[in-house]
Amino acid sequence: MGIHGSWLPGRQQPDFRGATAAERRGGAYSYYVPARLVEQDVGALLGRELREEALEIASLITATSAQVDEATRRGIYPLLLRSESIASSRIERVNASGRDVSYAQLGDQQDHLRNHEAMSVARNVQATRDAIEELAGRDEWTIGDVEQVHRALGVVGASEGLRRVDVWIGGRDKLRAEYVAPSPGEVPALVEDFLQYLSSSGEHPLLLAAIGHLQFESIHPFEDGNGRAGRALIHAVLERGGVVRSGLLPVSTAIRAREREYVQHLSTSRTDDPSEAAEALNAWVRFFVEIAAEACERMQGVQDENRALDTLLAEKAAGLRADSSARRILPVLREQPVVTAKFIAEQLGVSAVAAHRAVDTLVTRGILTPGTGRYRRSEAFQADDVLRVIDGAS
Repeated sequence: MGIHGSWLPGRQQPDFRGATAAERRGGAYSYYVPARLVEQDVGALLGRELREEALEIASLITATSAQVDEATRRGIYPLLLRSESIASSRIERVNASGRDVSYAQLGDQQDHLRNHEAMSVARNVQATRDAIEELAGRDEWTIGDVEQVHRALGVVGASEGLRRVDVWIGGRDKLRAEYVAPSPGEVPALVEDFLQYLSSSGEHPLLLAAIGHLQFESIHPFEDGNGRAGRALIHAVLERGGVVRSGLLPVSTAIRAREREYVQHLSTSRTDDPSEAAEALNAWVRFFVEIAAEACERMQGVQDENRALDTLLAEKAAGLRADSSARRILPVLREQPVVTAKFIAEQLGVSAVAAHRAVDTLVTRGILTPGTGRYRRSEAFQADDVLRVIDGAS
């Protein structure tokens, strides 16, 4: 037993129709099987100072989260949810702006304006929301729960459920890959072990999120979308453990700023040497704690930006009747900062005439602007002040 895994030999059979000589020849490669975590006291391998620092940062995050009043929470949650999903997708080279994602989320009304990457990020928003809202209240998670988070991502070209094929990172084949994950036959047992560890280890939630994410990314249980699914589960672990309360810690946003280190720490941890494994585990957890601290600062920054946004929108909306459609749609703009008159009518249950009147009012007051660029001929309008906060937080 130990936290170190095993590098095992594999062989890629010759593919005589392959595009390269290496593919046509076939050859040997190594794949990694991480150690099982259940019945191990993984936390005992962490240095005392590191553990104390982690607990201190966790307390700060909890205090920061608890200080947010309910009205502010309702404002920043959708902003952070979207910006976090954008950042998590960008780590995987799926790029879309807050405006692109918001247009994509409008639905069938603007189908001709969607693009693949924006839709992918929009699904990431839903997957992260599902992970937090569905899993945080459960004491134990099942493989089906994790599969549902991945399913919500809607990764194009990836089969649903745990993978039944080999996967690797980097290179066009396993012979030239930077990392080859465990064989598909190993995956179900490894995921079961991972889930049992999350439920039974008794580890502090912040450290549990760190150790669990490291394990999940080494297992790579799905054909694609593992990074995004794994980072969504971080939020569920932190919410379930009470580190974050009814909110979201922008972990992916902080990771993206240190993406090279993130990848390097994940890679270094995949070793079959016991002493190297313990050292790499401590280095990874230290990095994760630093990321959590930076994410907490970002969360505080978004709170300040949200208050400034409240003030700005209140100034622009001054004098509007509380029961007017233009006033009533303002809170919705944080969740959906790109709207159409049809969307407003459906959201508020008002007539098309009233919805168009609301749009005209909000355009006059500078709260909404007509679409620009490729969206300039659309029927949608965008809340630029809200989009600036989202893009700034991503």
